[in-house]
Amino acid sequence: MRTLYSTTIKTVAAAWIGAALLLAACNPKTAHELGLDDLSARFVAANQADTIEPMLKLYCLNGCDSLITSRLKGALDYELGLPIQQIEFEALSGASEETIAFTHNGVTYGPSLTPRYRMRVRYAVEDHFSSLFTVGRNPSGEWQIICAKPKPPIRY
Repeated sequence: MRTLYSTTIKTVAAAWIGAALLLAACNPKTAHELGLDDLSARFVAANQADTIEPMLKLYCLNGCDSLITSRLKGALDYELGLPIQQIEFEALSGASEETIAFTHNGVTYGPSLTPRYRMRVRYAVEDHFSSLFTVGRNPSGEWQIICAKPKPPIRY
């Protein structure tokens, strides 16, 4: 009797563990994550464009100054057209590249949107080059890549 009881407990426990693992593996995407697939597709299309303008449209440039826009164009020009192997989105880890908070020539900069995810783009090139982008949702609900924008000076 004791062996039957022990076997039944083990069987039920194994079934519960299996069900929990199955549910964890089949975790559906949230509404926020569904929009990230669209950003990924737009990024791939912009990467294959003949000019840098479609790629710039993926960025939230509201409030950005000419210095930031110029530097962004230079960085994007290098990667434009590289074959993309994979794009994946990750939860923010607190890494420095996810945070925009710096001062340059007396101007304090912050993020153009609230950071929500990190987008890792792996390129299909010999040296396995990859880039990290921080993304957020604009007021219209569209996912965009974040860049630095000047923060208004603090008034006392």
